[in-house]
Amino acid sequence: MTDKRKRFRFFAALLAGIGVLAIFIVCLVKFMPTGKHMTSEEYFGQLGETEAAVVVEDHIAQERALIQDGNVYIDYTLVERELNSRFYWDASASLLLFTTPTQTFEIAPNTSSYTIDGESFDAGYDILRTTSSGMFLAMNFMQQYSDLICAVYDTPSRVVITYGSESVTTAELKGDTAVRYRGGIKSPIITEATGGSIVTVLDQMDKWSQILTADGYIGYVKNSRLKGIATTTRDTVYASPDYTSIHMDGKVNLVWHQINYAEMNSEFASDTEAVTGVNVISPTWYFLQNNEGDIESFADASYVEAAHAKGMQVWALISNFSEDVNTSTLLASRAARQKVQNYLVSQAQELGFDGINIDFEGIAQEAGYAYVQFMRELSILCRKSGIVLSVDVPVPMDFSKHYNRKELGTVCDYVIMMGYDEHYAGSDLVGSVASMEFERTGIENSLTEVSKEKLISAIPFYTRLWYTQTAEDGSTSVTSEALGMESAQQKLTENGVTSTYDEATEQQYAEWTDAEGRFCQVWLEDQDSVTKRASLVKEYELGGIAEWVLGNQQDWVWEIISANIA
Repeated sequence: MTDKRKRFRFFAALLAGIGVLAIFIVCLVKFMPTGKHMTSEEYFGQLGETEAAVVVEDHIAQERALIQDGNVYIDYTLVERELNSRFYWDASASLLLFTTPTQTFEIAPNTSSYTIDGESFDAGYDILRTTSSGMFLAMNFMQQYSDLICAVYDTPSRVVITYGSESVTTAELKGDTAVRYRGGIKSPIITEATGGSIVTVLDQMDKWSQILTADGYIGYVKNSRLKGIATTTRDTVYASPDYTSIHMDGKVNLVWHQINYAEMNSEFASDTEAVTGVNVISPTWYFLQNNEGDIESFADASYVEAAHAKGMQVWALISNFSEDVNTSTLLASRAARQKVQNYLVSQAQELGFDGINIDFEGIAQEAGYAYVQFMRELSILCRKSGIVLSVDVPVPMDFSKHYNRKELGTVCDYVIMMGYDEHYAGSDLVGSVASMEFERTGIENSLTEVSKEKLISAIPFYTRLWYTQTAEDGSTSVTSEALGMESAQQKLTENGVTSTYDEATEQQYAEWTDAEGRFCQVWLEDQDSVTKRASLVKEYELGGIAEWVLGNQQDWVWEIISANIA
């Protein structure tokens, strides 16, 4: 029995030891960092003989760079999307255009020469190369005109591009450090970073941080491996171009004047008789006629003289509302763009008006790039001629990002936010033309892209009377009509209705059923709403205010606006 007990205890101890060893091995496997390395092909993807991976700031681009004849070429799609959208490929002219504040570069594919204002220059290498894979822009040329820092590394071939003059978080590695593909010790190693090297911290988490190494690897290290974490600004040799602008003394107070035929110009005196405080009038003189850039004009030099005599600048407006105009097609044509631009500037010089107001509405998303290029090109002519350039844009929404208000705010003298049409003609949704929240939010969102001294807030002198009619089958239809201030008040008087304050819109609201059985609704523009809208100019220190449209107002508006924007 004693021997059996000894053998039992021995095997029990042996099993216990094996169990402890197994637990130790499991723990060792669980908590020991992996030493597995990810191959460069796994990390950057398979690269062709003349290809290089491209790392942009915090991600690996899907496009490849091209290395030929000792030069590095960046895929134009990547340049346009992320690096410098001022390089504009004009398919109509088969030229790459690059627009500065005062000049436009013309670059033909597969040549070392380029022209500026008709004068030829030679870069010493092909600037734009075309292959079966697409177009590629020489990195050296792009870098001269871009706030970018570019570096090239071998084995594997890769180009690392970061944005210059940018505030970033950096840190020093405490010692040689394994940079892992993901946060966690079981994630494979993508590179070994040298102790003391400086990395860019892209994202900090509880235990791990995502970093960018100087040689272009984006991965994760433990926070304990970082020291001297600080915010700094990258050094760059790039000198930002000087986009000079014209600014009026004091706030702009602009009113649009709708001119539907040439004879209406003679009504300037009577239409502005009671107007006070307005320092800019914008007559709707010019209308695009077709996709070739022909323009119908109602312009009149005597109108300009009369406005100047009244102390008003004249900013002539051009619109794109003709059914014969496909704005996308027109803007895509360099010849059409230049025809419009040259005509408007020559008109300003001939008639003596002070500014041009671009009111191209309903720009399709695919036309956004050409639209901004049109404004860049026009800004050169206006800047050289001392003509004020303003542009009308809708309230910022996700679907209108292609208007690129940031670039418009750079190249234009003023950006006018049309703070109306929250609910519009043809809409099935009934509501205010411009609630106060709509206006305020529009201003705040615009200011994230446009400097306050360039932003003008446009307010409505009109409202919409909405009619909801119910048919016998229970279906409903919605129609509306635009009414000026006085006409809207008359509708209430005619129907014996008194308006009440609507807190949601911060406007007076009225509703009734008319003789035709239609349910009528209207949100009014009155002294209170105009006061509130005008006061936003002072609150946000904007460049001014604009009003659509002369003739729809009641005369008390002028004193209220002047008092609240000063």
